[in-house]
Amino acid sequence: MELTSDHLSKLDEMITLLSISDDLTIAFVRCNEPVLCHAIDNEIRQRVGNEIFIYDIQMNINSTNLIQNLQNAVQSELYDAQKKENKKIAFFVFGLDDAIEKKNQEGKSEALVQLNMMREEFLNINHTLILWINSASLSMILKEAQDFFSWRTTVFEFELERKEQVKMVADFGETDLQFLDKVELDERWDYYTGLLKEYQDKGIEDASKFADWNYNLGIIKLLIGFADESLKYFEESLGFSEKLSDKSKTSNILGLFGIAYSVLGLVEKAIEYFEKALMIVQEIGNRHNEAVWLGNLGNAYSNLGQVEKAIKYYEKALVILREIGDRRVESVGLVNLGSAYSHLGQVEKAIEYYEKALVIAKEIGDRRGEGNSLGNLGSAYNDLGQVEKAIEYYEKALVIAKEIGDRRGEGNNLGNLGNAYRDLGQVEKAIDYYEQALVIGKEIKDPRIINFCEENLKSIRS
Repeated sequence: MELTSDHLSKLDEMITLLSISDDLTIAFVRCNEPVLCHAIDNEIRQRVGNEIFIYDIQMNINSTNLIQNLQNAVQSELYDAQKKENKKIAFFVFGLDDAIEKKNQEGKSEALVQLNMMREEFLNINHTLILWINSASLSMILKEAQDFFSWRTTVFEFELERKEQVKMVADFGETDLQFLDKVELDERWDYYTGLLKEYQDKGIEDASKFADWNYNLGIIKLLIGFADESLKYFEESLGFSEKLSDKSKTSNILGLFGIAYSVLGLVEKAIEYFEKALMIVQEIGNRHNEAVWLGNLGNAYSNLGQVEKAIKYYEKALVILREIGDRRVESVGLVNLGSAYSHLGQVEKAIEYYEKALVIAKEIGDRRGEGNSLGNLGSAYNDLGQVEKAIEYYEKALVIAKEIGDRRGEGNNLGNLGNAYRDLGQVEKAIDYYEQALVIGKEIKDPRIINFCEENLKSIRS
């Protein structure tokens, strides 16, 4: 892949650090996308050439002790050979993301406990130490290995410059609301709010109905793009549902909390809710919703940069969906698998999944699913440099988003069209699309759309 000027600037800083460090220096590279991490690693090795020997340390769930790995390395024949040639040596540590998954009896990460307890031992490693991690791992280190983290010189943060908005597709579980267009959603909103007001005015208390009506109102807010406003309705619904001891409804609400928090960028909090929802549906044997929450967990881990882990969740969900014959959610799962492979840089494979999903969505009349697949295909062809073809898909997806009242989808597709026309050199047209998307982003309070558009507009105008 082609590295951006921002990537290259940070690479210069990394190489300077490698060149001037003569004793223990610890730095982190935060990089969520495997394809980007690989490109950065390759570029560093090409640049340092014969001046610095990069010694790879590979960790995993069965190899969690970093200091032991480093001690083994400095006692190796390969290390001795480089020392005899007076080579400058730097250690690159990979696989910490997997290693920290292993828990001890207290439920703590074994690898991170060892980092904190044995940090003095690192003083015997008189070389630069670069740890390659993703966002989730960095958060865990900050929480569970603060003493070790305090020794770092710096954190080099690399982001993949994407040609598209976020492409993962959430599924809302057992509800028909996600199949309705804007007019129908407005009608349902008036219907449920009217019922609530009528019962409240008459002083009637019906926990079952109040749970359902607030649940549906929250979903409508989510579907039209107001995730923050949906939370209060889910809170109300959850309270009534728990009073009724309705495990099925409770699991659905918990999962919807997860979707709302994902949209708001609070991914780790979303994972907590998805896992609670998954535990309940597995307990009561609801295979359909088990697949739904597995898929949404995949989305969350993908957003944290743990794409391989996300793929495992998607594949588990897909097995269940094919067993029970749920074509609609299967389409969602195929889209998400395509998105995961796109993140890994395997765009042609991603297109295969998107096209399979599109076929199913059309067959079953799922307009929202059809729009998602079209938008993803546009992003994939944009990644391949086929910009005119991408525009065709984005425009089709935009028509559907407007038709069904999907404001978030509308904003994403407008932003994508802005990128496409910018790539074609039609800057004024690009600005117009970014500005339209920004209006929607602010209206629905979506930080990803807002940041995406503001950054692009700033870049164009600077």
